[in-house]
Amino acid sequence: MDTNVLVYTTGAIALAALVIGGIAFAGVQKMSRRFSWVSQGDASSVDTLPTLLRAVESNQQDVAVLKAAMEAANIEARSHFKRLGIVRYNAFDGVAGQQSYSLCLLDENKNGILISNLVGTNFARGYAVEIRSGEPARPLGDEEKEALGAASKNGN
Repeated sequence: MDTNVLVYTTGAIALAALVIGGIAFAGVQKMSRRFSWVSQGDASSVDTLPTLLRAVESNQQDVAVLKAAMEAANIEARSHFKRLGIVRYNAFDGVAGQQSYSLCLLDENKNGILISNLVGTNFARGYAVEIRSGEPARPLGDEEKEALGAASKNGN
């Protein structure tokens, strides 16, 4: 083999390797600039990735705690009154202004209380009835039934 051919071939291979190396270096530099925000501009920072991973792990733990708290709050909210029905009426002749009322408050499971206040000319009477699963503990009057029906339809 001729020495000149060997020298030219070796030179061409070295030049091609130099061009490929330059292109690869330019690509790494470009990628490094795109991710410089990770290390706040300090490209030599070795601690950046572990710091980010610890932050992500901490965030995952925080999300798990918040998720558990939200689930507990949703379970507790089922027992809060969220259904309301009120009916105002004149319970007795000679009394105007619909001063008497029946107020029904129910939770998500239709458990709660029905309160009736009857106002006469010289007296007032209050009554409370426990409601379980939408059923009263005693027979109801017409207005009380109406308040219970309104509360059952309202809410979630």
